[in-house]
Amino acid sequence: MRTLSPAMVLGLFALLALCLMAAGCTGTSDTTDETSSGAAPTATAGSSSSTGASGAAKGSVTAVPYTALVPFLPDAPAGWTAEDPFGASWTIEEAQWTWASRDYSKGDAQASVIIQDSAYYDVGYWEAWDSLVSFETTEGYYRQGKVSGYPSWEYFTKPDSYGTWIGVNERFMVYVSVEGGSKQDLDAFVNAINYGGIANLK
Repeated sequence: MRTLSPAMVLGLFALLALCLMAAGCTGTSDTTDETSSGAAPTATAGSSSSTGASGAAKGSVTAVPYTALVPFLPDAPAGWTAEDPFGASWTIEEAQWTWASRDYSKGDAQASVIIQDSAYYDVGYWEAWDSLVSFETTEGYYRQGKVSGYPSWEYFTKPDSYGTWIGVNERFMVYVSVEGGSKQDLDAFVNAINYGGIANLK
C-alpha cells in the first residue's frame, strides 16, 4: 500500500482548509477529501443538478482509462527522481472518473503531479474549483491565471509550499504541488505537461 507523500499531505490540508473556509462563507457544507496518489479523493454527488463543473451534462462523456492519463505525467526534471506512476478508476452515479499521479523527490523536496478526468462530474479537484478566491497575505497567496491558455490557480504558503491547479476544457484537472522546493521547481513541472494532448483525449 502506498503512503501519503509529505507534499500531498500538506497540499491536501491546504485544500481542505480552503474548502472549509469557502463553505463557511457561502453557507454550503460540501468539502473535498483529497488524498495522495495511493488513494482517491472522496467523490460527493450531493447536488441534484444534472450538470457538472462546466455546465456539460454529468457523465455525457466516458472518462478515459487512467492508462491514457499516465503518459501525460512528466518525466522528472533535472535533479529530480520520479517514482512509478499510479492510476485508478472511481465509480460515481453508475459512471466512472479516472485519476493518475506521480510523486517526485529531490533531496528533502517533494513534488506530485495529478491528472484527473472528471467526465464532467463535480469530483476531485473540481469540487473546490469554484470556491477558490484570489488573496495575498504575509504568509502566501492564491492567484488566478492561465497555463498554456487554460485557467489556473496558483498558491504559495511560506516557507516553501507551492501548487497549481489547471482546468483543461472544464473536464480534466491537472494539479502540481511542490513542498520544500522553489517557484522555479513548480514552474518546471507545470511547463513539462502537454495540456493540448490532454485536451484532445476522447
